[in-house]
Amino acid sequence: MDARVNDEPPFAADREADPDRPAPRRPSVLSRIGRGLRLLVMVILPIALIVGALAGFGWMRATKPTVPVERQGEVARPIAAIVADPGPVQPTLTVYGRIVSGRSVDIRALVSGPIVSVSDALVDGGRVAAGDPLVTIDPFAYEGALVRANADLAEAQARIAELEARTRQETDAIERARDQLVIAERDLDRISTLRDSGSASARALDDVELRVSQARAALETRENQLAIYEAQRAALDASLDRLLFAVSQAERNLADTVLRAPFDALVSDVGAEVGKVVSLNDRIATLVATERLEARFLLSDAQYARLAPDGGLVGRPVTVIWSAGESEIRRAATITRVASAAQDASFAVYASFDEAADAEVLRPGAFVEARLADRVYENALTLPVTALYDGGVFTVDGESRLARVPVEILAWGEDEAVVRAPEIAAGTTILASRLTAAGAGQLVEIRTPAADAEVGR
Repeated sequence: MDARVNDEPPFAADREADPDRPAPRRPSVLSRIGRGLRLLVMVILPIALIVGALAGFGWMRATKPTVPVERQGEVARPIAAIVADPGPVQPTLTVYGRIVSGRSVDIRALVSGPIVSVSDALVDGGRVAAGDPLVTIDPFAYEGALVRANADLAEAQARIAELEARTRQETDAIERARDQLVIAERDLDRISTLRDSGSASARALDDVELRVSQARAALETRENQLAIYEAQRAALDASLDRLLFAVSQAERNLADTVLRAPFDALVSDVGAEVGKVVSLNDRIATLVATERLEARFLLSDAQYARLAPDGGLVGRPVTVIWSAGESEIRRAATITRVASAAQDASFAVYASFDEAADAEVLRPGAFVEARLADRVYENALTLPVTALYDGGVFTVDGESRLARVPVEILAWGEDEAVVRAPEIAAGTTILASRLTAAGAGQLVEIRTPAADAEVGR
């Protein structure tokens, strides 16, 4: 919109004085003074209240009655203690392992074919005795193979019998041919003598020489034929050996159609069912011997290093403990062998039971505890683990105060340790309980009398 010079601003008429309206009243001096006083009171009064409160608190604090504080004396801490008695110590080493079988085998099919029967005991956890049939494979083909092998053997034996008869016949013929040759040679000698004297003709001599030649030829023919028969007999003998082996193999294959348990065992990992076709060497089941159960446990490198030089491990007695709930079974055993190589910084040790373990109770895989005697430590102490404080112990002197003594830890047990401390003499009282912030110089009171406490030996 364009501005004009003579235009009046909006509402100009409203701002013009109304002649009939009264003029506003000015505030009086008294009202102004009252308003100032009220503002002053609102500012000063809080400050005055704060100052008054602080002054009252200071006065009350300064005038409160004082109660004299009585200083308490040093309080003795109750402890349990043991009496040291250094000497030879042979701790019991506790390790853990499992029951294993000293002998387990995979029963595998020795022949191929369909399974026609399976023993009722061939189930996981079943028990079988030595010689029990486990699986029967269809024997039809193997019975036929045995029949063929026997027939081939009988045929070869008949040929040998025939050849033996021919050989005997030829031997007799050779004897007769030799006799005829001898007779012909005598005739030749006689005719030769007569020929020399002129009593026989040349023709007669030729006829006799011809008979001698024929007799020799007949003998040689018979001898050659006998040699042929002997060669044939050697060939038949070789064939007979082969056929005899074939019969034995057929008989064995037929017998192998029935798989039998080689020893008393528990059955596991069964893989046979009626109707299943198995091939040669297919696994049927795993048998775990029940009469040769063993305990297998692990010794660390440090434990093995302590025990091996100290008379060796083989032959050491071991107590094997199997715990199940509230029941506990203990069996005496003897270490029989150690694994040939270490694995994972430990050695596997095997212990055989002194008496046959009942496989109905102890079975392979059961978790067991094994306890065996550790090496002998001279001039040592056996202390509860609660008596050890960062590689040392605290002794109690004559003033019932603690003194720290360093010790050398030789071996750890389940809840005790074997230590050596030359500074601890026999009869020294040793702190046996666990204290919070235990330190040298603390005053203690032995609640467990030293005479009744466990002796550190």
